[in-house]
Amino acid sequence: MYSRIKAVRKALHLSQREFGERLGVSRDVISNIEYGRVPPKELLIRHICELYNVHELWLRTGEGPMFDKTPKNSRKAEEAVTIFQSLRPEFQDYALEQIRKLSELQKKEGL
Repeated sequence: MYSRIKAVRKALHLSQREFGERLGVSRDVISNIEYGRVPPKELLIRHICELYNVHELWLRTGEGPMFDKTPKNSRKAEEAVTIFQSLRPEFQDYALEQIRKLSELQKKEGL
């Protein structure tokens, strides 16, 4: 896994410092992991996968593609639709009303 973490970092064209900062760890932590001096903690593995859109199976085993090609926004939309569809009709109406209000607010604020 050590070499795959380094491969992710290099594929993203990040230094150890930049890669670590975005993960909330120091350059030394990344260096120690890449050189096999310490194993990465589970939380860090999950964070790498989430933050950098890396397939966890690939990171752990080398199987499959390195990166998940599904954009994060698409996954959020899929999750929102799944949740929305599970709601009772009256809650769907309420949720839609709230989303419309948020959209209007965002337009007014120019965000």
